[in-house]
Amino acid sequence: MRHKNTLEFFDYWASKRGDRPAPNRTDIEPADIRRLLPHVFICDLTAGDGLDFRLAGTALCALFGQELKGSSFGSLWLEDGVRNAGRTGASVVTRATPAVLTLDCLSTGARVIKAEMLLLPLTGPSGQQDRLIGLLSVFDPPYWIGHDPLAGFSTTGIRFIDPSRDPVFLANRPEIELPAAADGFHARMTAAKQRKVAHLVVLDGGRQD
Repeated sequence: MRHKNTLEFFDYWASKRGDRPAPNRTDIEPADIRRLLPHVFICDLTAGDGLDFRLAGTALCALFGQELKGSSFGSLWLEDGVRNAGRTGASVVTRATPAVLTLDCLSTGARVIKAEMLLLPLTGPSGQQDRLIGLLSVFDPPYWIGHDPLAGFSTTGIRFIDPSRDPVFLANRPEIELPAAADGFHARMTAAKQRKVAHLVVLDGGRQD
């Protein structure tokens, strides 16, 4: 865990969990995490072991420029990462194993920002582990959030967490590195933004930083 919000939210979840594999949804008090709420989301496990958003904070929705409630968790990823993201999220729920994802967030304007996503299991009214609660933390949020929506995430690393360990040591746990899609995405978006007019190639203007 590298972001202070991630550590804060994990500590809160652990305090509500006690000696159980996961806390209950009713244990999570919005007032306790008021500062983090815009970045928090909850997903329900579906019949096919998929995940759908029950709710999504305003900061997460602003990144994609749309309301995410009801959409699938995996749909936030670029095409080649959809399946892996869905399987990771489902594993967090069914195995009660928290995870931290390192992400490249790729915008429709070919911009890239770094983020960290914490995924934590929850139990529902039935007492079964049937949902997850998560937090997205963006490093150095840029000025263009809300104006250049994200096209999707690319997972560059996954770290599974043993909740019994002291959180102070979690940053030292090994991370499973995954290939980033940022370079290829940037090249595809740049090519798509070029268009030919007669014998000329017109490049769309505008700053890209």
